[in-house]
Amino acid sequence: MKIESGRSVSSVGGAKRAGGAAAPGFSPDVDEPQRAAATAPSSAVTPLDALLALQGDEPGQRRSRQARRGQDALDTLEKLAAGLLLGRAPASIRADLETLRRAGEQTGEAGLDAVLQEIDIRLAVEAAKLDRMCGRA
Repeated sequence: MKIESGRSVSSVGGAKRAGGAAAPGFSPDVDEPQRAAATAPSSAVTPLDALLALQGDEPGQRRSRQARRGQDALDTLEKLAAGLLLGRAPASIRADLETLRRAGEQTGEAGLDAVLQEIDIRLAVEAAKLDRMCGRA
């Protein structure tokens, strides 16, 4: 079979009238073929990560996510310290500090939660210092 891309698909020919083939008392209306209603375009497939997040959070995933956030926070604080020593901190550092602080959540492990709480306090202190230096306080 040869497939040609230039040809369009045509509709099927008109329906035939069912003369005596229908059961007594049954006469389908076949004057016109019925058309299906137009369907709405389907949306993009939801990412698997979003579906898994809706199903619930496992403690191991939460612990891993918060440990990664803690490491990112320490890296950001280190970047801030280096910027202050050079006399020019990145302009976006204040927003980074606040974003990292707000992303905190309890992991269920007392030791990790205590360390993350101390990091969050340091983030808040450094953000307040930046506000004071910039005259936003």
